[in-house]
Amino acid sequence: MPWKPGFQEVSMQQTKIREDVNLKAWPRSLVLYLLPGLIALVGFALSYWMTVTVLPANAVRPASSERNSGNGIQAQQAVLQWMKKNSEMPEHVLAKIYSVAMESVNADLILAICLVESNFNPHVESGKGAIGLMGVMPDVWLEELEAHGIVRDKEDLFTISKNIDAGAYVLERYLGKTNNLKVALSRYAGGDPSYAVRVLKMQRRITLTRRLEQGPTLAAVHY
Repeated sequence: MPWKPGFQEVSMQQTKIREDVNLKAWPRSLVLYLLPGLIALVGFALSYWMTVTVLPANAVRPASSERNSGNGIQAQQAVLQWMKKNSEMPEHVLAKIYSVAMESVNADLILAICLVESNFNPHVESGKGAIGLMGVMPDVWLEELEAHGIVRDKEDLFTISKNIDAGAYVLERYLGKTNNLKVALSRYAGGDPSYAVRVLKMQRRITLTRRLEQGPTLAAVHY
């Protein structure tokens, strides 16, 4: 007569089968349990990386995203008011400067350079020959700027859009060589390390004004 397992043996076998099934199902359950947390963690890491990463050589070219923001108009007005407090130029000139700067990915950096170089005066020329808003040196850069179709002649450097395009190109060239914004800014100013400090300080102030959206003005912020 063939052997048949008793009730206790059958029960033990069933228990073992259930344990084996549970052990096989456990990794899947663990993944399903941990997956939402892992997704959230990865999303946070990506968000943080995008916030703190400084763009290298092309950091002054692609279009800004502020105009797609729901608070873009308020931010624009806040920055324009700050520009007005730091310049004697008429409002329509400042608005034009702001509009052109917004075509770059880092408008605040462009505006900071314009402030430090010229106090937003498109017609200024320094004793060293630096021209316009961003203080472009035609003796150094004019031939290259003409070759790339950025300007047609020296007089173009006195126009808002052409000067900002030229200044952005020059800064981009230095960034491409150094991949370091502070060093690039220093070279932009002929090797003056304090220049980078001033520009980055103004950039932080402009960015703060934009974020406050017509809140406390930059005059009340101390560094």
